[in-house]
Amino acid sequence: MRILFLACLSPKTGNCTTAERIRDHIESAGHVCVLRDTREFSSASEITLLMSQDREPFDAALAIHLFKGGRLLLDAGVPFGVVFGGTDINEDVKDGHKRSVMEEVLHRARFAVAFTEEMKQKAKTYLDCDITEVYVQAQGIETRPSCDFSWNDFLHTSVIKQKRQVNEQGGRK
Repeated sequence: MRILFLACLSPKTGNCTTAERIRDHIESAGHVCVLRDTREFSSASEITLLMSQDREPFDAALAIHLFKGGRLLLDAGVPFGVVFGGTDINEDVKDGHKRSVMEEVLHRARFAVAFTEEMKQKAKTYLDCDITEVYVQAQGIETRPSCDFSWNDFLHTSVIKQKRQVNEQGGRK
């Protein structure tokens, strides 16, 4: 399967990191994932043009952000899904025009992914969405502290050089 994936790809941002992780996951499953920056496109018609001019057709599309990415897929002509997060639910929903577009995206998407159960519930509260398939997938990795973890042992076995700590008298420990 060949998938067009739209996301905001400003370097060193959470969006970019998340998009790269999702792309890597899609590709590790054996699919082709073409990741493009939403800032390259100003309208859905530009995506339609991209899809018609590309040598190999896209089978599906995916976007991060209901407004920034999802709006570009409304006329794509392929099934699409969307991943939404805090910007959509906490900020863009306040703007009437953006909210209307986001609702249209949710109506036409095959599925949606929220990063938390709380975001999923807020979407159902703030957006008129009849979409039945909203999945919750955590954005990050959850870790828990271990009572027997030693930073010194970890750094020593990892061959990471430590700066020597200075004691109260200014001497090295």
